[in-house]
Amino acid sequence: MNDSELKSKLNSIIEHFRSEITGIRTGRAEASLVEGILVEAYGAKMKIMELGTISVLDPSMILISPWDKTLIKEICQAIVASGLSLNPVPDSQTVKVPIPALTEDRRKEFAKLVTEKSEVAKNSVRNVRQDAMKDIDNQFADKEITEDDKFSSKEEIEKTVKGFTEQIDDIAERKKNELMTV
Repeated sequence: MNDSELKSKLNSIIEHFRSEITGIRTGRAEASLVEGILVEAYGAKMKIMELGTISVLDPSMILISPWDKTLIKEICQAIVASGLSLNPVPDSQTVKVPIPALTEDRRKEFAKLVTEKSEVAKNSVRNVRQDAMKDIDNQFADKEITEDDKFSSKEEIEKTVKGFTEQIDDIAERKKNELMTV
């Protein structure tokens, strides 16, 4: 595994982690909160963002305007089933999603969830590091690289992985601060 391949895999882990914690609500209305919710539409599962426009009316209200008004009921059902504790309010043209203020307990729950997701991301990073280390050991065993190259490559991987792990910690810490800010 070369350096660019390693960084590409680590970057995809970071992006996945970011998308995972974006869905954790902070008490403020954000389009990203609902855009990835899957809705049963046209015989398939589709994301809300694929079915209409999502806008933020104010810090406590999201407005979903589906292009096909017959999907309003399905969108509401999907939002309720999403586990985000949101109660959508449908009308004939749109779906309004009020974002209730978070209680202290819910904030702590969400902060714990961010910690869990960051641990999963760091485990993925460790797995990628382990694969890269195995590749180097195999190259050394096959006499493709020297012992000096082996150690310098391993050091470089450790340095790269440490940077990505710190990045995950920083993202998680920012999200937790955002959650705990009233």
